[in-house]
Amino acid sequence: MPTALNSPPEQLLRQMIGGAPGDPPALLNHPTQSATAIDGWKSFLFGLPFIAAGLFMMAGVFNMLHGRKNAPTWLLAIFASFFLFGGLFFSIHGLLGVLRKAAYQRHVAAHPGQFWLADHHWRPEGISFSAFRSMLGRLAGVIFWYAFLIPFGWVGLNVRGTGRIFLIVPLLFGLVGLIFWARWYRMFRELLRYGSSHLTYDAFPFFLGSTLQARLRISRHFDSLDNLTITLRCVREKYVTTGQGQNRSTTVVCYELYSDATTFTHDQLAGASSSYLPISFRVPADRPATRLSDTPPTYWEIEARGNSSTATYEAYFLVPVYPPN
Repeated sequence: MPTALNSPPEQLLRQMIGGAPGDPPALLNHPTQSATAIDGWKSFLFGLPFIAAGLFMMAGVFNMLHGRKNAPTWLLAIFASFFLFGGLFFSIHGLLGVLRKAAYQRHVAAHPGQFWLADHHWRPEGISFSAFRSMLGRLAGVIFWYAFLIPFGWVGLNVRGTGRIFLIVPLLFGLVGLIFWARWYRMFRELLRYGSSHLTYDAFPFFLGSTLQARLRISRHFDSLDNLTITLRCVREKYVTTGQGQNRSTTVVCYELYSDATTFTHDQLAGASSSYLPISFRVPADRPATRLSDTPPTYWEIEARGNSSTATYEAYFLVPVYPPN
């Protein structure tokens, strides 16, 4: 059963998201399945004004509109790209969500007894965790973070007087970005040390009230881990809005509805280093089933987290847990 965290970070998070003591525990720094806290037609329409603004600014950047430029072309192009690509992200995300919903409804109507096939693009044999893709995603986030600070830095360096105040933004947030670099470096070390991982399902799908059995394989250096903790977890994501008026913001927060964990010692891992590590959990019958097609989704996952003197190991695998027929 999940245990509510009482550490200062957890208490601070509860204050930020307005959680009550009886709420499920929120998961700090947990990867989300939701790309953003807005979906469907709302996301599509939300992105359109940003696309229009980005195209308008790009037209000015490439002299398609008459006017005087007050900054270098490269800087204006960066600024315009924030609007253009940000708008494209929201609009494409929303449109794809609408198409997925329609495809889900069609598949459920055609195969009412196997709705899990429409809920997610499952592979019955198992699922892989790409350490390279995770590392690359983290790197892209860090690069975007610093690219966003470039216009502030240019204004601070080139505009005298009050413009110097803008230097505070890249200096402060640039220091914060060092935390992101540290996290990226940790993921990069994990990639070099362990490579990608694969979780093989012994059955497909798994049902509430049954036993979940699977096998974990790490590409290399499996037996170098001092310990490895495997956690079965049910996660529900929510769109949480904080603040008031113009200071309101909405974020995706992961809540732990259920968890069960087992830890393997170094000796146990050494015995399984040449094959797959067997994993077995009893799935309770009174917990929600996987609903990845919902917005926001509910899902079950296997988290693998290990430690060694060289590099830590961390991987997440979705597992198909659905109501019995």
